[in-house]
Amino acid sequence: MKNKFLLPLLLLLAVLDVKAQDKDIYFITPDNDTIIQKDGVDYLIQLFKIKKSQEKIQNKKVNFSFFPTDARNAGERVLVSSFNATFLLGDKSNTNNSTVYLIPYISFNNQYGIELYPTIWLKENSWNFVGEYFALNFPQDTWGLGGNTPESNETLVDGKQIRFHQNVLKGIFPNLAVGLGYQFDEHYELEIKDSNIDADNTESPETTTRKSISSGLSFPIVYDNRKNIINPQKGFYSSFTYLYNSPSFGSDNKWQSIFFDVRKYFSIPYARSVLGFRSYYWSIISGKVPYFDLPSTRTEPSTGMSSRGLQKNRYRSNAMLFFESEYRFNITPNGFVGGVLFANTTSASEYDSQHFKHWQPAVGAGVRLKFNKYTKVNVAFDFGISKDYASVYLNIGEAF
Repeated sequence: MKNKFLLPLLLLLAVLDVKAQDKDIYFITPDNDTIIQKDGVDYLIQLFKIKKSQEKIQNKKVNFSFFPTDARNAGERVLVSSFNATFLLGDKSNTNNSTVYLIPYISFNNQYGIELYPTIWLKENSWNFVGEYFALNFPQDTWGLGGNTPESNETLVDGKQIRFHQNVLKGIFPNLAVGLGYQFDEHYELEIKDSNIDADNTESPETTTRKSISSGLSFPIVYDNRKNIINPQKGFYSSFTYLYNSPSFGSDNKWQSIFFDVRKYFSIPYARSVLGFRSYYWSIISGKVPYFDLPSTRTEPSTGMSSRGLQKNRYRSNAMLFFESEYRFNITPNGFVGGVLFANTTSASEYDSQHFKHWQPAVGAGVRLKFNKYTKVNVAFDFGISKDYASVYLNIGEAF
């Protein structure tokens, strides 16, 4: 159904690009042949015979794009649009591109919400502001706790959520930043619509609480030498975040967690491809955590998308491990169409332990359409599958 909206919404795509080098316009083959790179804007200009020079497009400071996509927190049968802005607040040689994603959505089963994800880099990467804000009204499924909960446990819970996460980081060394943040999560008007979880199961906490609030301080440390965070071609990213929630900040309970995320990219120039790897570890280290704030699949507190091929919230526990590899390659010589192959595996620990007994693998493939050759922004169409689930994912930018 979503595919019906693709061609009409292409006409709404507006792109104003950041300054780039000649390698974004031309590709030199090993035989010294020159191939002019193409993106979605080039084809729209050609289709509608718009008189706009490449020089004007190339020298623009800001990129706007509009495209149908999957909301990270939405469920099935959702109509979503993603508004993305990419801009540069310093020199390209020493400042990362800043991005802002705005994602409003509405579904056919009483799901609606709005999400905002800004990542702002100041001149010379001196300061980095990373936020995650959303207001959601949607029913969601849960299967209880542990790494191998049966499909028959599927339980529908209705409710609303408000999130305000903001980290501010200061660059102290090249590519290294430390910071301070505040995180607020409120779940309210929670109501179990259809429960299949055994109420006597000691590994399932109370899920009938109508409201919960988690509020506390975060302490992030980030190393990032990627030049393009939207579509990294090479480089290394690592982050560690310690979260401290306390009634002193308005939280219902006192609890603490850690999140460790590592990503590495290898560029294969003449093959015009990238090999990427990602892993994260997310764990509660102490305290009583509200059920819907426990680690679960596809809800990790970081940028990007994980566990493609697994259902959101399918596995939940006090700790999670995740590994993924992805191969990205060009299909057409002009770089407009590309593809990806990916494989990942996720493990939720046995509840209230660090024992990762069960692993849930998934594989998939996808197509990339380049809409901005200067910032390398792609529209991604991915298909992921696991043992009991399969899904299609639409997104602006790469999964990680």
